[in-house]
Amino acid sequence: MPTIILLLYRIKISFVFIIFFLFIFPIKSFANNNAQAYYYYLLSLNENNPELAENYLKKAIQYDQKSLYLKKNLVIFYLLNQKIKEAEKLANELYKTYPKDKELNLLLAKIYLFENRPYKATSILENILEKNPKDKNILSLLISIYLDQKDWNSAITNLDKLLKIDKNNYIAWLFKARVLKEQKKYKEAKKAYLKALELSSDDKTVLIETLKFLDEIHDSKTAEILLKKFISKYPEDEELVKILLRFYIENKNWTKSEKLLKEYLKTIKYDPKFLFFLGYSLEKQNKLEEALKVYEKILPDNDWFWEASKRIIDILRKKDKKEAINYLKHLESTKNKSKNLYVFLSNSAEVLDLCNKGIEYALEGLKYYPEDLDLKLALASNYACTWNYKKVLEITQPLLKKYPEDPYVLNFVGYSYVELGINLDKAEKLLLKALQIKIMDPYILDSIGWLYYKKGDLDLALQYLEKAVNKLDEDEAIILEHLADVLMKKGEKDKAYKLYQRALKAAIHKIDKERIQKKLKQF
Repeated sequence: MPTIILLLYRIKISFVFIIFFLFIFPIKSFANNNAQAYYYYLLSLNENNPELAENYLKKAIQYDQKSLYLKKNLVIFYLLNQKIKEAEKLANELYKTYPKDKELNLLLAKIYLFENRPYKATSILENILEKNPKDKNILSLLISIYLDQKDWNSAITNLDKLLKIDKNNYIAWLFKARVLKEQKKYKEAKKAYLKALELSSDDKTVLIETLKFLDEIHDSKTAEILLKKFISKYPEDEELVKILLRFYIENKNWTKSEKLLKEYLKTIKYDPKFLFFLGYSLEKQNKLEEALKVYEKILPDNDWFWEASKRIIDILRKKDKKEAINYLKHLESTKNKSKNLYVFLSNSAEVLDLCNKGIEYALEGLKYYPEDLDLKLALASNYACTWNYKKVLEITQPLLKKYPEDPYVLNFVGYSYVELGINLDKAEKLLLKALQIKIMDPYILDSIGWLYYKKGDLDLALQYLEKAVNKLDEDEAIILEHLADVLMKKGEKDKAYKLYQRALKAAIHKIDKERIQKKLKQF
């Protein structure tokens, strides 16, 4: 018969086989108890009803009371059917007679784990391991218990035992790396991760975990070497390219991201998301004409087209506002009046300081898509740029019921209260909730900072507004202006003056420029 641990009631004997068994061996031939025991044992294996299966197994044991195998099967049956107390009672009774039986010891250990008694289980497993030091199954089970209990020293000791048995066990190396990381032994952990990766036959999950660890210890050099090595072996693996690309973008290494994308696009030829990031990498290096040509290659059949169009508007706006307006009119004339088009037109109009036109675009879009959140927020944003916060509140406040967890809705309503100077305590709750959902968002940080400025708490205002400015990818006029206002109140005029100058340079809207210029005239 198969060993008890491998069996675990996975064997299924068909009813046809039992009929065949009875036909070949008529009941008369069951004179001896072993044959009767085997007959009921087969019935128990094929029975789907747990109660009947248990009865058949017990009958089998009645006919062969000396069979440890059948009794261990009954222990397993209890475990599988969550009769833990019955399993423990029977296993302990058997243990008194068969204390050296390895499978019985293992069953007892598993019972103790079911009962959340890990120390009892480890005691048994450690005894088994003393007699069977090369048993991988026992070692693996022990290690998993130590890891669960965060007993790092015992886990390392047993992982080393496992690696002595099989030095090429990459799973053991991976677990060792994790334990060493928990112990803050980063140099050793790095060696273990790299060893696990080397032995894993290029397992991508091991690679990703190793890269995350290298990121945690700020070892960007090793991470880059690994990624380049894998991409050279698997040049068409998009996921690997994405990981390396994200790595370059996060580190603002635009030259390397440009080179990577150009090489990859030679193979793929057309991929809108990679074209977009190539354009973005070029833009960040001030290669604006080349960036425009790349963005223009993205076809209007996916969301990356709209992302690219936003960048085109931004580049043209800085180059020549008329060109940007003409590009906007060109897209407006397209026949496909999708929701994305109206959102784009409205947001782009705001960027071009055509806020009233942006309101028109959003209102037109809402005729076709009356419940669309993006269009409603685009409409609110255009009213905000005309400083009509009563209208902003009128649009966004009803959205709170439908979107109580949306950070943008929360921010719009909270900031509108602040600008209108009403419900400041409620605004505080809404804005802090928004920040919990979208942590360290610079626009929400700015709203909270401005709230505390209005409340007269300059220290808190300064704390949030400095964080907001530090989190910006590029200068935002109003956020810089808010921080300058706080610094002016605190008497730090030199710092405020520099920030007002930065704010004026970043300002898009005429109304903002005029307001900041007035403040600069104070100096």
